[in-house]
Amino acid sequence: MPANRKHPKKRSKNWVKTVTTSAIDVPEGTMNKPAKQVAAALLRKNKGKPPGSINRYIQFYLNRGGSGISQTRRKTLKRAMELIRESA
Repeated sequence: MPANRKHPKKRSKNWVKTVTTSAIDVPEGTMNKPAKQVAAALLRKNKGKPPGSINRYIQFYLNRGGSGISQTRRKTLKRAMELIRESA
């Protein structure tokens, strides 16, 4: 075997930390509000976007937060996703 063989890159377990998105316009502090206010703010700021796109952003936020997001906050954001889905 050649001595200069490259080793495969090791994958980081926290790959999502390095990912950023600018697809959805989210006002500062929106994700810390009640479900109705989160849904209303996201729908208002992203009028031209389909509800599925907004819900994907919320899911990305939940995935990125991981275990750092409390169960009550997670439940609130899931409810916001339902409200966005119903508004369509």
